[in-house]
Formats: sequence, structure tokens, C-alpha cells
Amino acid sequence: MRSLLLIGAALAGTFLPIVAAPASAATVLGGVDMQAACNNQYPGQGRLAKIRTMNVYGWKCVSGAVPVADGDIDVWKQCRTQYNRANAYGGFRSYSDPYSWYCSY
Repeated sequence: MRSLLLIGAALAGTFLPIVAAPASAATVLGGVDMQAACNNQYPGQGRLAKIRTMNVYGWKCVSGAVPVADGDIDVWKQCRTQYNRANAYGGFRSYSDPYSWYCSY
């Protein structure tokens, strides 16, 4: 048993520690054009991008002419369209700030 401990101790000094490489940071493309999102996602309806509640999910596409329900905005879809990147996605810096949306990949 003692010889196994000595061999283990001798080998222990030869191993290098394994260090994980840091995850690569996402590349920020820029902000999200919410009006363009309304135009793209509700074509021909003349909807306007409006903030209904003061958080990132408060953005809605609102119809001024016809009383219909507010339309949700698919931010990830808008990021892919706006920046012409299939791998783009949306993120936000602060939940309570509706203007903090950005697109990354």
C-alpha cells in the first residue's frame, strides 16, 4: 500500500491543472427597431410601436384605425430580419427599461 501512495504522490506532480477557457462573449449588433418590427410582423396594417407598460415586454404594435387587440413583437425575429443574420437573437440590459433591447449573435 505504501508503494502505491509513493507512486501516486510522484505522479501527482506531473499533472497539469485543467483550466476551462472562458466562454466567448456574444457580439452585439445594435438596438432593435420596434417600429420596423411592427411593419414587418403586421404588414399593411399601419400599426405603431408603442410602450403599454414600462418593462421590456411592454412594447406592442397598436392599430390606430381599427379597434383590434395590440400585437406582440417577436424581438428575436426582428433581430434576424433587421441584421440579416439567421443566428441573431434579442436580449435586454434591464427588465424595467423598455428601451434596453439589443440584438446579438
